[in-house]
Amino acid sequence: MQQWILVNAEGLLTSVERAVIISRELYNITRPPYIQSDDELHNTLFAHITHPKRPEDAALLVQTDYIIQVHPSCTLERLIAVFPELSIDERFALSGIIHQTQHFPFGLILPESVTVRDEKYMIDEGWITNEDE
Repeated sequence: MQQWILVNAEGLLTSVERAVIISRELYNITRPPYIQSDDELHNTLFAHITHPKRPEDAALLVQTDYIIQVHPSCTLERLIAVFPELSIDERFALSGIIHQTQHFPFGLILPESVTVRDEKYMIDEGWITNEDE
């Protein structure tokens, strides 16, 4: 079953820019930039799509049960920075989850403000059309 997370624009970041940064920073949890080869410099964990009629709106195609491996040297500053809505407690919990384990399911770190959408929602809201098939 496919799942999506709608990504809102935030501050100076567009929805698309923010989606790419979030996915890139999730990738960096497993492979921090300093150990990446040149061909990994733009890798992301999840793909993103844009709305056919509103190309400025993006959504991440996610798997909430996807297991993210944690590199012992990963940092979370950039990932946390793209979630200004997180409270201090949520930031502390996120950091604790990631730094106290070797792996975790992606869904475990989703902020309460995030709603995971299913395929029916994405079709009903025009994100996915018959042309996409």
